[in-house]
Parts: sequence; C-alpha cells; structure tokens
Amino acid sequence: MFACIGIANDGVSVKTPDIETATLLIDAGRAERAPYFHKSWVRLPWNHVDAAEFGDRLRISYEIVFSSLPKKVQRAIAEGADTADPS
Repeated sequence: MFACIGIANDGVSVKTPDIETATLLIDAGRAERAPYFHKSWVRLPWNHVDAAEFGDRLRISYEIVFSSLPKKVQRAIAEGADTADPS
C-alpha cells in the first residue's frame, strides 16, 4: 500500500522518505500527520495540495514502497504493467 483514502474522504495519506521530510511538510502546512500511520506518513488534505504536488507525492510514495518489495515481486509488477491492456 502506498496511498490510503480514509472513510472521511477528506485527503489521502502517503509515505514520505523519512520522518524528517514528513515533519517539514507538516510544519510548512503542506500536509498533516496521518492518523494511525507511522510518522513517515502524511495526510494531504484535498484542499491544501495542488495537482502537481499531489502527483509528485503519490509517485514518491509508490517508489518508496515499490523499492522495498522483493525483486521477484517487482519483476511481476513490471511484467504485468508491460502486458496491461490499455483499452
């Protein structure tokens, strides 16, 4: 899991590279502490983040989680993406 939308649907929680990055985003008002998650996760409220930053945060979160998967799983995901039917 690299992103999570809670039942309140008022934002999305994503993983950051480390606690320091999460703290910087929170202190800058770009994110909030993600309840129930590790301190390296933040919640991005829908009304505080523009589309470009939202996309960047999702991509970074995905890359962090993907890189921690076993190589066999990474290959399977990559192969599935290569063979996905775009229609």
